[in-house]
Amino acid sequence: MCGFVGLYSWKDRVTLSERQLVAMRDTMSPRGPDDAGLWYGREAGLTIGLAHRRLSIIDLSDQARQPMSTADGLLSLVFNGEIFNYREVRQSLVQTGRYEFRSQSDTEVLLSALYEWGVEECVRRIRGMYAFALYDRRDRSLTLVRDPLGVKPLYYWANDGMLVFASEIKAVLASDAVSRRINDEGLYHYLTFAHVPAPNTLFHGIFKLEAGTYLRQDPAGSRTVVRYWDAARVPVAQSRVDEREYVEELRRLLRQAVARRMVSDVPFGAFLSGGLDSTLNVALMAERLDRPVETYCIGLKGDAASEFESARLAARTFKTNHHEIEIDSGDFIRFLARMAYVQDEPLADPVCVPLFYLSQLARRSGTPVIQVGEGSDELFAGYPNYALFARWEGRYFQPYLQLPSALRRYGYYVGRKFGSPEWSDALWRASEGHPLFLGNAIAFWDSEKDRLLKQKRWMHAPSSRYVADLMRSLAAYSPLDQIIRVELANRLPELLLMRVDKMTMANSIEARVPYLDEDVVQFALSLPTDLKIRLGQGKYLLRKAAEGLVPDAILQRKKWGFCGSATTMLDEKLIQYARATILHNALIAERFSLNGIHALFERHRRNPRFSSFKIWNLLNLALWHECWFEDQAGTGAPLSTEMPSRAGASVGMTVQVDSSGSSGAVAAYATRE
Repeated sequence: MCGFVGLYSWKDRVTLSERQLVAMRDTMSPRGPDDAGLWYGREAGLTIGLAHRRLSIIDLSDQARQPMSTADGLLSLVFNGEIFNYREVRQSLVQTGRYEFRSQSDTEVLLSALYEWGVEECVRRIRGMYAFALYDRRDRSLTLVRDPLGVKPLYYWANDGMLVFASEIKAVLASDAVSRRINDEGLYHYLTFAHVPAPNTLFHGIFKLEAGTYLRQDPAGSRTVVRYWDAARVPVAQSRVDEREYVEELRRLLRQAVARRMVSDVPFGAFLSGGLDSTLNVALMAERLDRPVETYCIGLKGDAASEFESARLAARTFKTNHHEIEIDSGDFIRFLARMAYVQDEPLADPVCVPLFYLSQLARRSGTPVIQVGEGSDELFAGYPNYALFARWEGRYFQPYLQLPSALRRYGYYVGRKFGSPEWSDALWRASEGHPLFLGNAIAFWDSEKDRLLKQKRWMHAPSSRYVADLMRSLAAYSPLDQIIRVELANRLPELLLMRVDKMTMANSIEARVPYLDEDVVQFALSLPTDLKIRLGQGKYLLRKAAEGLVPDAILQRKKWGFCGSATTMLDEKLIQYARATILHNALIAERFSLNGIHALFERHRRNPRFSSFKIWNLLNLALWHECWFEDQAGTGAPLSTEMPSRAGASVGMTVQVDSSGSSGAVAAYATRE
C-alpha cells in the first residue's frame, strides 16, 4: 500500500520541475513511510514524472522499489494497493517462457502482466485493490487505472498541455499550477450524499477517476475514459440451484477472499466490532492461522450501546489477541482540527473519527495490515432501508408514477405544505419521474437545500437527477437490485471506502476488504433477491453461510452501525463546538441562510435523531473550508499522533482470553506509557 503522484506534459512550455514533483510526493508521507522513489524524464516533446511513497507490505527489499520499469524500459509503473492473486498470475507469466522475475513483489508481476496482456486483459485477470499509472514508451501514452469497486482512490487535474495525478488531492494542490476553487455542483451534491459523487470533487477542476474505469492520455492531447467494469453489466442468474449449493459456494468464495488477503510479509489483523461481517471475517482468518488473530475494537465513553461485549464474545470464541480503545467528545474535537487535512475533501460520516483512532491503535500495536468488513451490507442487502425502499418502490411508487403529471404535482404541493422534508421530497421526485431511493444515508433532501442555500444555481440539476441517470441502465433489475447497484456506483466507493482509505493511510495502515473480492462481488450480484432479503431481514444467504461459524448471539444481533450513528456520537459538547464552527465560517455565511442554520440547531434541540447527520455535514464542510481556503493549513503540516489517554494510561487495551480458551471472564488491562 502506497501513494504516488505524477505528471504528463505534452507541451514544453507547460511542465513541473523534478523538485516540485518531490514536494508533491512528500505531502503523502504517511502513505509511504518506508521508502520513496522518483523517475523523471523528457523525451520527444514530452515531460514525464512518476514519484512514489512506499509502505512495505509484500517483498520488503529494495528490489520492490517504485517507480518500476520493465527490463527494456518500455513500460514504467507506479502502483498503490495489492494484487492478491499475484502468485498465480506470476506463474502464468513464467510459463510463457518470456519472463524472469528479480523480486518477490506484486508490483513486478503487475508490470509484467500489463506488458503481456495490456490493460483490459490484465485487469480482467488480477484480483486486488489498486490504482496505478502506466507510461508506455511504445506509443508515449499514459494510462491511469482504478480498481473495479474503487477501494483505492486516484485524482487528476488537467489543463491545455499537462495532466497531474495523485493518490491524494493534497498532492495535486501542492503543484503551483493548480489553483483552489470550490466546485459549486460538487457542493450541491455533497449536501445530499455527504460526499461528492465521482468524477467530481469539491475542488473545481480536480477529478477522481471513477471505480472500474481507466483514463488514457496520448501525446497529441487526446484524453479518453473507458469503463472496464460495471455492476450494471452483471446479470442476476436466471436459473436457480439448491439453497445449500448457494451456501457452500458463498463459504468457498469467502474463504478464498480472506485467504488472498492474508498474503503479507508483515503482521496483519482485523477490526472487530462483534457484528456479523467482522466476526465472520475473523472466524475465517482464525481457521487458517496457528496463532491468535490480532483484533481491534473501539467504543464511545458512556455509550449504552457499546459493541465491546459483542466483540469480546467473538474474541473469546476465536481466541484472538484483542485490543480495545475508548474515546469521548474531547478526542473527537482534538482530531477534528486535522480531519479536513486527512480527508482532502469532506466525507461527512462521523465514523471517520473512531476509524482514525482505531487505525492509530493498530499501527502502534505493530499491525500495519488490517482486514475490514466494508461492502457486505451493500452486496447482501444488510441495511433495513434497502428492504423498506424496495417494497415501497415496487408496491407504491411505481404505480404512483403512472398517475397524470398534474395529479402528481398537486400531491407534491400538498406534501410540501403538510408533510416532512422526506415525504415532500419523495413526492417532488415522483412529480419529476425521479427514483424514490437516492442513497442509504441522505443528509439534505433537494427541497431542504432549496430553503437552506442562498444561491439556487444548481436547482435545475438536483441530486435526484444524478441517481436517475444511474438508474437508466438498471431498468431490467428488481428495485432491490437497482438499489444495490446504485450504492456500488456511488456511496460505497466515494464515502465508505474513501473514509477507510483516508483514515487508515493517515496512520500508515493498509486496509483490505475481503467482501469486495471480485469473485465474491460477481456471485453476490447474481443472486436472486429472496436470497438477500427474506421475511424483511437482510443478509439472508450470508447469515446461512455464517451458521456454525460464528456464535448464535452474533448471528441474531440487531444491525448496528460502527460506533452507532451521528446522533450517538454528537453529544452536547460536540454540538456546541459545531455551532460555533459553522456559524463563524466564511463559506457558510456566504452561501447559506443563517436563519436556516439556526433553525437546524433548534430542531436538533427538540429531536436530535433527524438533524445530527445534517449538522455533521455542515461541520465537515466548514472545517474543510477553513483548512484549504481560509488559513491555508493544507500545506503538509504533520498530523498529531497523540493517543487519547486517561490518567496517564493508554486506552489501548489488550483483552486476553484465558489459556483454556473458554468463554469465561475476559481480563482487560491498560498498558502504562
